[in-house]
Amino acid sequence: MIDIYEMLNGKVAKTDKIKDNVWINMIDPTVEEIDTVQKELGIDREALTAALDDEEGSRTEVSERYTIVLVDAPTREWRNGHEEFTTFPISITLTDKAIVTVCLQPLFAINNILTTMNKNINTVNVANRTRFLLQILFRIAINYQSDLKYIEIKRNAIEESIRKNTKREDLFELHELESNLVYFKTSLAVNASIIERLRRSRLIDTPDDKELIDDVIIETNQALEMTTTYAQIIKGTRQLVESDLNNSLANVMKFLTSITLIIAIPTMIASFYGMNVPLPGSGNEYMAYVLLAGMVILCMISIVILKRRGLWR
Repeated sequence: MIDIYEMLNGKVAKTDKIKDNVWINMIDPTVEEIDTVQKELGIDREALTAALDDEEGSRTEVSERYTIVLVDAPTREWRNGHEEFTTFPISITLTDKAIVTVCLQPLFAINNILTTMNKNINTVNVANRTRFLLQILFRIAINYQSDLKYIEIKRNAIEESIRKNTKREDLFELHELESNLVYFKTSLAVNASIIERLRRSRLIDTPDDKELIDDVIIETNQALEMTTTYAQIIKGTRQLVESDLNNSLANVMKFLTSITLIIAIPTMIASFYGMNVPLPGSGNEYMAYVLLAGMVILCMISIVILKRRGLWR
């Protein structure tokens, strides 16, 4: 899919033609769409298709015809019946004629910009390509923070759940959240280095752009710190769940062992009097009732002793 936007009367509007000062937004583009943009703007095919590889690493490239900034942006997907967090690369290419964004699937950062376009107060100007690039990077950093806060909400919900009843599903969900944070931390660390390199480049030459990129760096570093903190908290919560599950298993084993000891008493007595040898009282017609009462009394005494020693729940 390809969408083209231009500035019209101070606002962003859709257009069907690639011309000067436009934004070309490509989401999982077809071969024909890539060929069209490549022909119109003279961008290398490798640069246009870099973001279509979800394992592509973040980087910046500067050539005579264009400058490309490739970073990871957060998004969500369904895995194992749950909404999980992941990252996808997005390439932002600046040319003398246009700005081109390419990604495999719709990203929140791009959707935020498209939503802003419909507001009465327009802060987006696709003709100012450098500032538009920084606005995308700023929204990516904010989206990381939003997803991190949602991850913390999910962790709090799991922690509240395990206070009532610990389940194996809680452990698996905590593990998935911890894995998501690993992806976030790796992507944010690389993004931070890319943005820092961008700040030292010739693209950032106005006071407004320098102020905005400083904001981008601050928000990205804050998201990185949040990721590190939340990862440590989730690790502690996961260890708590593991300890609680192990403790529950130990209590069950202890209780079963206690039951086995209690059952052993009547079993042992019944085994003695089941032998074909003379035993005391074996000829008494009431001996069965005496033995039954004795077994009950011994079992009760054993339960009291086990309770006092904390071996019976």
